Amino acid sequence: DRTHGRVWMLDRRLGMHAVFPVEAGEAPRAGDFASPGAAPEPAPLQRRPWFDVLLDAAGGSDPVALDVLADDAVLVLDGAGTDGFALLSIYEQGQLTGRASTRVALDVIDPDEVPGFVLRGFDCALQAVAADGPARVVVASHEGNQCLAFDLHRGSPGLVLEPVKSFLPMRRFGGKGIVRAGVPSVKGDTGLLYDSLGKWLPLIEQRRPRFAPTAALTTPVFDSLEPACVWHRLVLDGCVPGGCQVRVETRAADHEDDLALLPFNAEPLPLLRPDGSELPWLRCGPGAATDLARGTGCWELLFQRARGQFMQIRLTLSGDELATPQLVALRAWYARFSYARQYLPAVYRDDADSADFLERFLANFEGMFTSLEDRIAAASALFDVRSAPADTLDWLAGWLGLVLDPAMSEERRRQLIRFAIPLYQYRGTTQGVRLAVQLALSSGVRPEDFALPAPSQRQPYGVRIIERYLTRSLPRALLGETVVGDTARDAPRFVSAAQRWAPGDGAEGLHLRYRARLAQGGVAGAESALFKPVPPAARADLWSVFCVAELGSVPQLASALQLAWSNYRQSGGAPGLADELPANWPANATQQDAWRKFIASALPASLRRWLARWQAFIGRRHVRIADYQLASGLDWPQFDLIPAPIVLPGRTGALADWALFETRLEPMAAAAHRFSVLLPTTGPLTDAGALAQDIALATRVVRLAKPAHTSFDVRQYWALFRLGQARLGLDSLLGQGSRAPELAPQIVVGAGQVGAGRVASRAVVPADRAQLEC
Repeated sequence: DRTHGRVWMLDRRLGMHAVFPVEAGEAPRAGDFASPGAAPEPAPLQRRPWFDVLLDAAGGSDPVALDVLADDAVLVLDGAGTDGFALLSIYEQGQLTGRASTRVALDVIDPDEVPGFVLRGFDCALQAVAADGPARVVVASHEGNQCLAFDLHRGSPGLVLEPVKSFLPMRRFGGKGIVRAGVPSVKGDTGLLYDSLGKWLPLIEQRRPRFAPTAALTTPVFDSLEPACVWHRLVLDGCVPGGCQVRVETRAADHEDDLALLPFNAEPLPLLRPDGSELPWLRCGPGAATDLARGTGCWELLFQRARGQFMQIRLTLSGDELATPQLVALRAWYARFSYARQYLPAVYRDDADSADFLERFLANFEGMFTSLEDRIAAASALFDVRSAPADTLDWLAGWLGLVLDPAMSEERRRQLIRFAIPLYQYRGTTQGVRLAVQLALSSGVRPEDFALPAPSQRQPYGVRIIERYLTRSLPRALLGETVVGDTARDAPRFVSAAQRWAPGDGAEGLHLRYRARLAQGGVAGAESALFKPVPPAARADLWSVFCVAELGSVPQLASALQLAWSNYRQSGGAPGLADELPANWPANATQQDAWRKFIASALPASLRRWLARWQAFIGRRHVRIADYQLASGLDWPQFDLIPAPIVLPGRTGALADWALFETRLEPMAAAAHRFSVLLPTTGPLTDAGALAQDIALATRVVRLAKPAHTSFDVRQYWALFRLGQARLGLDSLLGQGSRAPELAPQIVVGAGQVGAGRVASRAVVPADRAQLEC
């Protein structure tokens, strides 16, 4: 209560919390309500929920903020004491035990800022510090630009403030105050927040570098091994920010002992090269890239007065104390290649002053031409993937027929070019596809990974290629996949271990099993039903379940042909023929022509290829059409006219043809030339956006690296562990599985997902929290 100078103690429900004794003059007397003649009763102990801020010679009349220490002592901040600086007071059990002024902040203020400096307090908060260290309070100044920190030392003489030399600026402080936010998360974080433009920002200590205004460096003596050597130029790699400067001085002589007797001569100021380093092979590191705004790059000057076998350089670095030159490399070039001496007549060197000017003038062109000549001489570096500039990698990859994905990092692009030849050797193989995906996604690919994998390398981790034919020992439906049409669903199903139907049982055996299944389902007329390769309209689901249980797969070719034939009939084709597919060769020529036209032009391309596979299978088994007619009892004149039967064949040969095609050849065709690429993930903790990006990139890479006749899908590792697809020891590891705590973290309300976490145990739920569970 700033108006009355009073501190109130409230509990967490904002109720009055009486903790301080009442003053003696305010307490009720013992005999106020005693009966006459009775013994006086002691006055009850009275307490109150507040205490007053005391006013003394130091101040205390302007309380603006407070905080509570670990031992429940109250720290009160006065905006200004009698000296004009903020005042900090400690109250224990409502009694003043220490008071100190923040004037001690002048000890850590720069001397040039001390005149006129005053710290008036606006708010304060305790900063999180080490457990064994003193308490630290942060005081926000009244102008809202920065905070100052003080260590609190309690004891004799009460309270001592020790200013902390730190810079805690605030940006557009809104004036609501500074509050504690918890444990600091980054280096320099005070664990406090302040409001700025409607947001709460962390109060972070900012580094304030201070550099010496000037410093000098004298290099060792350089020996050119050439008497009267004309030193050419000096190149410095580094950064010279604005307001900073590097001055260069040299001295040279033909005798090393004479250098100490010679003064240093000033050279021109170095200039920033616009095209980077003069070294043609330097494309990374200091001096490689030029940043004119920051003064970063390669600085160069032409020596004017350095002539002699031995030379020494003195560099003088100067700055504004907030920034400084940073030099990382120095190169002194010698001897100067003289255009005037090499290409001009001697008459141009008769006058010493004119010759010196001409020498320096032509040296500018020599420096430019030499850089171009050096780059031409070092052109071989462009053909080495280790030294080629990043902007030439696409050009270098074009020599190998590679097209680099822009999403790849520079390091990965270089690695792909380096191992392009082994990738071409493995192109179209599982090794090639795996390496391509690994290069695109993995953080590290070793050179030995490009060798053919040995059995010891086939470990169950990394990018995995699962070829479908390796899991074709049983039909897809018996591998735990529910097949509807041509789509496999992830819902599990149970398969009985009873003996299935075989072609040796004959057509009647399959009819009997079908009738028994219908009878179990309570279907009317089950005792006279016949099994057909085309599902009945009334009980198609029961028919599909029966096919999976007895045949191992669902016949689909006859159904697809029947649908195409019905559409053809509705469009006006095949007059005179029945709605069902012809079971035998039609009798008259008109119907025969209609069937030939249907086979040749009315079928979709995919269905035509599917039917051709059936006809080729029949042709390979019987070779001659006469043998087929004899085995089946049908009159088809050519193999390429025979449709899939819509009535179960009665003869043993024709029944075996149909059964082998639908239960063996079709499942093999469904598994051939198909594979899955499995990407490693961290399970439910994987970021959905990053996973989708990886899957999209892997899909593009596999589409380029796979054989053209194959089809594939890209999935997570979790899609691997299904019955019939996971091979123990090759694709799976034994462990806790889904019960592992790291795979099922505790669910956070509003952030977790059902199925990707677990409800926290009751032991870790705080006592004042409600447990959400069944």
